[in-house]
Amino acid sequence: MEEISAELLASQLYQQGLSNFESGNYQQAIALLERAQNLTAADSNLGGEILIWLANSYDATGKTEQAIALCRTLKKHPTGSVRKSARYMLGILTAPQLSKLEGVISEVPILESPDSYQSKPIANTKPRSTSQKPFREIPLQKPVSDSQNNFLWFAIAISLISLIVWYAL
Repeated sequence: MEEISAELLASQLYQQGLSNFESGNYQQAIALLERAQNLTAADSNLGGEILIWLANSYDATGKTEQAIALCRTLKKHPTGSVRKSARYMLGILTAPQLSKLEGVISEVPILESPDSYQSKPIANTKPRSTSQKPFREIPLQKPVSDSQNNFLWFAIAISLISLIVWYAL
């Protein structure tokens, strides 16, 4: 019977963990990635990738504090791509939550077919006066500007004069 090296087994477990993560089986992904982590050196490229995906899995299961702690340790990883991924994830995981604006409602319609959508007006909380326009109206006219044309002719004339003087020398 042939023995499988720890590095090869770790790589296989890592691939299975990724597959489970992508399928939404986060608990199974954590179990596989933790087993893979125990079989490889944490400072190797594979070890760093395993830990990045383990942090992703932790976050997906609501263990965000564990994911943040893991990413903070990975910021000092010897592999540049792992450090970059850890910094990126830390930025996302530690970003402040956006608050919802009061009075702003977004409706996302569920379309059965492209022709089935009918827009529904949303009631404003503040009545708008009828004399006030919602935006400033600006008439659309092509601006009259001869200064650009004059500059263009001036630049052409200077270029021609410069060429003639340079050729004469």
